Amino acid sequence: MKTYRGAIVGFGAVVEKGHVPAFAHKSARFEIVAVADQSPARLEAAKTHYPSAKFYGNLKKLLKAERGLDFAVVGTPPLYHAKLSAQCLKAGLNVLCEKPLVFKFREAKKLAELAKRQDRCLFTVHNWKNAPPIAKALELVKSGAIGEVHHVELHVLRSKAAATAGGDNWRENPALSGGGIMMDHGWHNFYLARAFAGQEPLSIKAALRRPAENCAEDCASCLIDFGGATALVYLTWRSPIRKNLIIVYGSKGNIAVQDSDVILETPSGSQTFATGDKLSGGSAHPVWMAGLLDDFAAELDTPALRGENMKEALACAALAEQGYKSAGTCAAKRIALTA
Repeated sequence: MKTYRGAIVGFGAVVEKGHVPAFAHKSARFEIVAVADQSPARLEAAKTHYPSAKFYGNLKKLLKAERGLDFAVVGTPPLYHAKLSAQCLKAGLNVLCEKPLVFKFREAKKLAELAKRQDRCLFTVHNWKNAPPIAKALELVKSGAIGEVHHVELHVLRSKAAATAGGDNWRENPALSGGGIMMDHGWHNFYLARAFAGQEPLSIKAALRRPAENCAEDCASCLIDFGGATALVYLTWRSPIRKNLIIVYGSKGNIAVQDSDVILETPSGSQTFATGDKLSGGSAHPVWMAGLLDDFAAELDTPALRGENMKEALACAALAEQGYKSAGTCAAKRIALTA
């Protein structure tokens, strides 16, 4: 098996706590040989993990100096994802980009088309699908254990936004993050809702709470129509407790994911699957990231497998964009995923 040589662009908290241990666990498949970050302090932090790597103040210098790279990890604040991912793709690199990939559906479509022209993989970090409780719940749904899915609910309770490296928290700055909790946690829950429903989204109606005008929303309630199913996504940074809850209602039973436990209920009784991995256990999730790196490697190894992750990203970008547009209006906007 080939070992892929890569660079990290943006060495933030999630990269340091999530990506670094995941890459260490998958060292037979991935080698980090270069890091770019405009912050000298973050480059110093990167040197403690990758002492033999090369370090650069920006991506342009890295691409000019490095040869033989296979991929780049884009881990900057979201505002820069589209530009940096495009630069890497144009340089002939595969790209693993943190979520959200972009803020707008049109931007996602342009990047997807660029990746296709360059014959390169563009892969967004959708690592929540690799969480053991969610993987088990999806397995049960796909097995037909609860029949046809009618409705999905995903609840994310947090007391505040996840911390970022350095000074101010960019997650609470809409100019850098693209919004608030709906762009941050919402992106993960949008692709999970799509996976549980097993259908493409048709429309979304969102209600948002902003503590002050022009600031990031700290609560979001989103109702998504999938045609044959619906989904409710509730997200908050105002909860006194930290918790995740998922409920999937089907024609033959229900599935509940309560942090680490997956509970299957049917007319014949209930069964609990204890995974031992709490969804609310942290923000970096290195074990989930290691599983995602296997998925990324599969697309690098076999280009014919590419496509599903990009479809997820396109759906998430459409839902986020139309969710913000719908907030405060009466009519849901129709989503055209093929536009």
